[in-house]
Amino acid sequence: MGLEPITLAAPHQVRWSFTCQVWRDVVFVHWPCAAREIEAVLPPRTRPDLFDGTAWVGVVGLGMVVTSPLRMRFTEVNVRTFAVDEHGRRGLVFLSLEASHPAFVRLARAVGRLPYRSAAVECSLTATETAYRVERSGIGLSIRIQRRERVVPTSADRFLTARWRMFSTWRRWPVEFPVEHEPWALDSAELLDFDDAGLLGEFGIAPPSRAVVRFASRVDARFGLPAPVSRRGGPGSVWGAGPPVSRKRRSNGHLPPTSRSTQA
Repeated sequence: MGLEPITLAAPHQVRWSFTCQVWRDVVFVHWPCAAREIEAVLPPRTRPDLFDGTAWVGVVGLGMVVTSPLRMRFTEVNVRTFAVDEHGRRGLVFLSLEASHPAFVRLARAVGRLPYRSAAVECSLTATETAYRVERSGIGLSIRIQRRERVVPTSADRFLTARWRMFSTWRRWPVEFPVEHEPWALDSAELLDFDDAGLLGEFGIAPPSRAVVRFASRVDARFGLPAPVSRRGGPGSVWGAGPPVSRKRRSNGHLPPTSRSTQA
């Protein structure tokens, strides 16, 4: 099966949102790495997604405003990579999500089984620069960029930012969370400082020798309910406390609403 095309807008509509979020002052720092360096950390039934023949990893800093189901505001730095499932669908895999809101971290770990960790995360802004710094239990990372002019997205920008699902693992099951938001309005940026104090080292990832750096002021995002990564080519199953359960289609071809005993 061929790879899903990369589109600047989401190819699907999130009808039942799991959470709604606003991302502000978003800094993207991405760089290439060998596929073998990330294969072991990907969920089952996924493999590294390649651009120019290589895998990519990234560090993203952002200000987060959660608008539902609860209202929360905090700062986040995450480490991520890119994967594709058995059916060619592209998505993100988060290796670590460092957040400055302990209650949100506990909720995300308990409900979504996401790799959130409570950390001291700071963002500083000047007229032309944006910086993020994270520290947790003696390890950390800091980045600082200089913001520049608006750019027309390149093929690399589309590969690195136009991602419409997140792959994760729920009780050993690979799952996907669909996401929808407006297309990114990206600014070019220069990486002024990048200092890894052990955060990347946890995953055996080397800091960038060359990087694609971008900045975005804001995007409003909606995450849909999670579903299993199906062997048959589509989610199409109820995700509950037990194994996936098939659902019959209505006569109009649409799937009926689902009830979930356990939400990821």
